[in-house]
Amino acid sequence: MNLKAAAAGLLLLTAAYASADYYEDRLKETRSYLTDIKKRLDEERRQIDKIDNTKKTVALKVDNLNETLDVQGKMISELTGESVQLRREVQALERETKTLNSEIATIRDSVETSNIYLIDNIEYVNIKLLLFTRESRDTIKNMEIVENINTILMKKADEIAAKSARLRQVKDEKEGKSRDIEHLLRMKQRLVDEYNTEKTKLNQLVAVMEQDKESKREYIKILSQKQQDFEKKMDRIRVQLEENRKKEKADEGDATLFGRLKGKMDWPLEGEIIEFFGPKKVEGFQGTIQNKGIKISPSKHGDVRAVSEGTVKYVDNIRGFGNLVIVGHPGAYYSLYANMGRVNVQTGNNVAAGQAIGSVAVDQQPETPYLYFEIRKHNEALNPAEWLKPVRR
Repeated sequence: MNLKAAAAGLLLLTAAYASADYYEDRLKETRSYLTDIKKRLDEERRQIDKIDNTKKTVALKVDNLNETLDVQGKMISELTGESVQLRREVQALERETKTLNSEIATIRDSVETSNIYLIDNIEYVNIKLLLFTRESRDTIKNMEIVENINTILMKKADEIAAKSARLRQVKDEKEGKSRDIEHLLRMKQRLVDEYNTEKTKLNQLVAVMEQDKESKREYIKILSQKQQDFEKKMDRIRVQLEENRKKEKADEGDATLFGRLKGKMDWPLEGEIIEFFGPKKVEGFQGTIQNKGIKISPSKHGDVRAVSEGTVKYVDNIRGFGNLVIVGHPGAYYSLYANMGRVNVQTGNNVAAGQAIGSVAVDQQPETPYLYFEIRKHNEALNPAEWLKPVRR
């Protein structure tokens, strides 16, 4: 590991002891989620209102169809009754016509019977011969009587035939009207079937909309629960934010203790700076890297001391780089000490200014021993050389 690992350690520490900015970001993020949920809730409620309005429109259409079906049903019932009545009347006319035809046949039989003694079935000339017999006068008289009877009977037959013709005409008219009614009934029934089909579709549409509405209600319940959860979360974040603000405000009052040390701070290790803060040119690398701290080479012993009072926030051993200690100071300041061979403190220990927290292994390193040292405000790296006392020459 290298200095990047030490910087990563400080980032982890900063995340663990989050500042007001962290909770501000969480609050904004949560508020954004809450706004999105409210938008979705509003949209789902608008959709439910739209479904309700559509259902009202469909219900009105169904009511209109029911009224139309009632009217058509009454018309079909009336037409059916009229059709039945017409069929009865036609049947009555057929019976009456049959009776009249029977009467006509009876009259014709009577005419034939009354004339049988005059008309021979073989030759009509016998009548002429009869006229010149002795009984011609009686014969003529009898023929006149028969003729009168025949005239009366034939007149009656003609009257019956005329009546029969009128009955056939009435029957034809009624049958025609019956056919028209049957045709109208079929049309009405097709119309009723179409209305019923449309009514079924509308009822199915209402059922689908009701299911959709129920699904949206369930979704609204879920969204409402999420809304409540996020609102509670926002309340917790606000409380934590307020507590952090109060803490930072209190720390700001203490920050002057550390802040006043700028330019007056005792060195963490007696020695000289061999690598400074800022951009650094690396051999074999075209660009530069940014040093977040400084390297101090010990001039005497290797004891490392805390530059100010604080609390140990982080202790770790970095393979190939030694031990790392991070101390937290009032005002969200942190001091970082790395590349130590030995550490005297543990996480959570309170340390005083000048207290030994470890040492650099002066005699055990094949290369030049050094202490890597950083100062940070929140997560911002500051130039440690500006905080240390000037070296007396």
